[in-house]
Amino acid sequence: MIELGIVDLSASARRRLAALVERWAWVSPDSRVSIPRISIHLLSPEEVRFHGALDVCVVGPELIGCDAAYLTTLRRELNDKLILCVLDARTQSFGVIEQLGRLGVDDVLLESAESDEFLRRLVLLQRRLRSRQRGRVIVVDSARGGVGATFVAALLAEGMVERGRTTCLVDGDYRSQDLTRFLQVKPHVSEPLRLLLEQQRLITGETVQECLHTVWSDEPRLRCVPPPAGSDDMLLASPAAVRSLVEVVETLAVLNERVVVDASPLGSGAKLALCQHADDVVFVANRDPSGAYANRQALCVVAGSMRNDARLQLVLNDCGRRAASWSLLERDVLSTLGRARESHHIPYSARAARWSCSGHTPYRFLRRHALSLLQDPVAAALEAQRHGAMRAAFGWCSDACRGTARRLCWWRKREKAVGPQRDGGREDRRYEPLALGFAENLLVQGELVSKPVLLG
Repeated sequence: MIELGIVDLSASARRRLAALVERWAWVSPDSRVSIPRISIHLLSPEEVRFHGALDVCVVGPELIGCDAAYLTTLRRELNDKLILCVLDARTQSFGVIEQLGRLGVDDVLLESAESDEFLRRLVLLQRRLRSRQRGRVIVVDSARGGVGATFVAALLAEGMVERGRTTCLVDGDYRSQDLTRFLQVKPHVSEPLRLLLEQQRLITGETVQECLHTVWSDEPRLRCVPPPAGSDDMLLASPAAVRSLVEVVETLAVLNERVVVDASPLGSGAKLALCQHADDVVFVANRDPSGAYANRQALCVVAGSMRNDARLQLVLNDCGRRAASWSLLERDVLSTLGRARESHHIPYSARAARWSCSGHTPYRFLRRHALSLLQDPVAAALEAQRHGAMRAAFGWCSDACRGTARRLCWWRKREKAVGPQRDGGREDRRYEPLALGFAENLLVQGELVSKPVLLG
């Protein structure tokens, strides 16, 4: 999602320029190309300073013709942003273009330009904006239905909300709307989402916001996107609809810190497209041996379509029936060559299994077992590094305490054998209580001291 601001003197000029930009962005030259979506903001020259989150600033010809020197101020306020000027027949000249270049303008575009020229600039601009801060996209997948993918998606969402993250759930089950119905979100289907997938409306931050619905009235950080209304198997059959779905999820990642997508009911094309853009892929399986081949095939396909920096998590969901052992599943069935993965086990809980249509998630009954699954990868690496440093420090202190205790025993044996010395004996007895207390209580209290203090 590209935040695009349109700046011009009069409101009519801004509306005319916005209509021109929408006409340029509406047409895609190739259905296989993922065109970045834009969110348009109409701004006067005085309002630009209050919109620092803009990615591109489009300056209209009316402002350029009346006060081109304003671009110096605009460049100062938008230091690291892209400024694009649109020229009409009155301002179109090489002298004006040379002046705009000296004032800090990045590029110019004529009003008579075609859609391809505008989209060419957006495609290249999308590469520059990939490092922009956005939330993590988590795709929950499975090889077949009934293994608990919706169960895990709802559990993840509430766990992230409890950790202070604004979270959005995306229900991909357009046939039965299980996730939306189980959480009692109304309406169960979304008409605005269908219009976006059918490309009848432009995908912007404002249009995607219309698809969001609050799950609980007392918790605004958890919201849900119901499946599109009137869905059938042909809705996501075209590449254009799949591309629109990915763009909707990417827009949700800009609006939320975490986006959890229940992708198990989706078709293979939409599922693989989401896995290619996901930051985390959670693959859910159970102990049923009849699904071993399907799990192995689906996991290999998912692992091969993920990005190199994406994280793969395997969740073994216990359904309460005895079947294949966990060690057999992890070793022979759910194995991925050439990609690291994390395994998590969710035990069977009779109370959590009754979450269907209750309005709440299974997280309240499986809070302790979901801790490892909810841990952030960056925070986990920092925590492991800190624990390693602490273990090394405590190991050094333990060795030092053992050495101090051995020296105290040697002092006592020496006093019994030869008696206390005139000077050294009194000095040893004076420091003996301090050394004993240090040796006995250092590791119990968990205190760390510097090496000079220890040697003293």
